[in-house]
Amino acid sequence: MPPGARGTADRADALASVAAEVFRRHGVDFVQARRAAGWTNATWLAGGLAVRVARVPGTDDLSREARLAAVLPREVGYPSVVDTGTTGGYEWVVTEEIAASSLDDVWADLDWDRRITATRQLWARARAVHRVAPDAARPLVRKRNPFYATTPDEAKAGLRRLHTADVLTGREFVRLARALDQHWAALPGAVPVLNHGDLSPVNALWDGTRVVSLLDFEFAVLAPVHLDLNELVKLAFAPPEHGTVPTEEETAGRRRLQAAVTELARPLLRTASDIDLLIGHSIQLETWGLERELSKPGREAYRTWEPYRMLVALADGGGCYAPLLDALG
Repeated sequence: MPPGARGTADRADALASVAAEVFRRHGVDFVQARRAAGWTNATWLAGGLAVRVARVPGTDDLSREARLAAVLPREVGYPSVVDTGTTGGYEWVVTEEIAASSLDDVWADLDWDRRITATRQLWARARAVHRVAPDAARPLVRKRNPFYATTPDEAKAGLRRLHTADVLTGREFVRLARALDQHWAALPGAVPVLNHGDLSPVNALWDGTRVVSLLDFEFAVLAPVHLDLNELVKLAFAPPEHGTVPTEEETAGRRRLQAAVTELARPLLRTASDIDLLIGHSIQLETWGLERELSKPGREAYRTWEPYRMLVALADGGGCYAPLLDALG
């Protein structure tokens, strides 16, 4: 067995044991349970219930999320919380199962009309989150989202590590650092709202015709709305997968999606400071993602990875977001 594999197997067994005990408490045989997607928590579905178990003992993300659920508007579509607790040090939460699939799982099978519809609906549910009173949310959210820095020095340090590792050139480091300076200069004037914090199709449910729920609020944080907005913009404007050549139909569909997202983003990108906030959040998210991927085997291929390609493009100006910025005038 490879080094570390035994510990991974033991952790998986521990999580399954906790889930089995939770299902038993609710009269459901764990044999019926099926695994669902998720990388921060382990999730099982059975008997009309969804059981999420924290992968790391001693955390409080799930209990905070359960309390946050009580202040989320119904328009968010968050499932009803049935039970919460801790077993063997592992937090868990039980919610009602929603009969739907992850939007990320079905995205490739959707035509462009439905992708555009799903994107608009995803953002509508996010906007319902943004309407929560900050004072009501403040005790229920993280002090920081791990994808983003809390100080200018911390943000720039990530870029410096990439430069030191010869992943970013000196010119790229300087340009990205300058964009971060503009971001931090704009931050004091921005109004904080409740952000989902990981607004990805992975965390939305699609029932075959519409987005019915926004899930997984463990990274929720008070921040400018541009934090969530960046994820929406990225959905439409991130570069195509490396090595692929889009067909004419795909190119046309992608342009339609970009036009739809541009109109959704336009009210929140009225000033130069708004743009600085958007770009700064993008740089921080991609820096985090690139450093995370570089810690894994196969780092030699980093030039093909989306975070690297986005950072390098941003260093050349608006990068992948240039069509959006141009459309905004």
